[in-house]
Amino acid sequence: MNGLTSGTGNPAAAQLAAAKSVESLRENLLSGVPELARGPIDRIAVLGAGPEGLRLAELCRSDGIRVVGIYDGNARRRGTKLAGMVVYPQEALTRLPKDVPIIVASHRVLGACESLRALGYVAVPLAFLQVGMPDRFPPHPFYDGLLEDLFMNREQYLSLFDIFADDVSKEVLDAVIAYRLSLDPLRLRNVIDWDLYGSLQFGSDEVYVDGGTYNGDSIQLFIEHVGGHYSKIYGFEPDGRTFKVLRQRFGNTPGIELHNCGLYSTSGMLGFSADSSRAAKIDEQSATRIRVAKLDDVVSDRVTFVKMNIEGAEIDALEGSRRTIASWAPKLAISAYHRASDLWRLARLIRELNSGYSLFLRQHDGGIIETVLYAKR
Repeated sequence: MNGLTSGTGNPAAAQLAAAKSVESLRENLLSGVPELARGPIDRIAVLGAGPEGLRLAELCRSDGIRVVGIYDGNARRRGTKLAGMVVYPQEALTRLPKDVPIIVASHRVLGACESLRALGYVAVPLAFLQVGMPDRFPPHPFYDGLLEDLFMNREQYLSLFDIFADDVSKEVLDAVIAYRLSLDPLRLRNVIDWDLYGSLQFGSDEVYVDGGTYNGDSIQLFIEHVGGHYSKIYGFEPDGRTFKVLRQRFGNTPGIELHNCGLYSTSGMLGFSADSSRAAKIDEQSATRIRVAKLDDVVSDRVTFVKMNIEGAEIDALEGSRRTIASWAPKLAISAYHRASDLWRLARLIRELNSGYSLFLRQHDGGIIETVLYAKR
């Protein structure tokens, strides 16, 4: 089947197949919020006092855009200062005039956009500006080249409709494409599955490999899924400070083996942006070095489940797991959103590593994040 006809019974897929250029996609995206597209942006409100909120406030200052206020729903941030401005509670947004656009500086955007729009406000994710006006608002890595990848590789995206094993995955895929084309989180509302790993079935003797363990929350989630019954857990976390927290939490738990390294396609040392957050990632420009390892070099025995959420290193880590995947065909749960091309590239690579897999797609949050590719025999 021709890739440009696959999946075109789905609305977003049909829109992508009919696209004439990247610029036409960008124009269509911007037309969805004419209040921001039709004239110069002279003032905004910022919802989100984290790193993206700070970056947005600084960009606005240099671009002559007035930030009328910074707001956050986290009580611990209220009253603090960001970019020299006091952070107000999210509820205070309702005091703003309706003609002040509200930019949600977060990757979890559905709830805020939906509630603010219901009150009559123009509320969009920061990603809308980053993708629609990338020269003025340099994109976060999640959104860098998003439209370019969709257009240049649209045949790859459309062919996924023939690859995924169930209708739910195809509905999710169309919604994910719709979100990437519009940056409107409401396009995702009807396909979100809040139960991470809920589509997988586990036995009582699972051997779990957790790539990107962070502070152990994903290990705890897995233990809850299996009712505390498992054979072995391997946790891989490269950030030294985060690893200390992880070790304090699970270092003495029977059956859990923790490794202060990242999963990768080779074993050795790599640059790493170590900020002790979920976004810490491999960065060859960084002077900080961390140890990385091929899963095939660390684990030689049976593996039944592999989860990877490693900030854009998923493809490299899968390359380093070739023998494990070919030999044991473990269930896979792989984050597919850290780079624009990850979704189709990961699907193609997993099918290459083990042709016996059935592939599934689920969306576990309201934004670019938590698009997860599942594979199982």
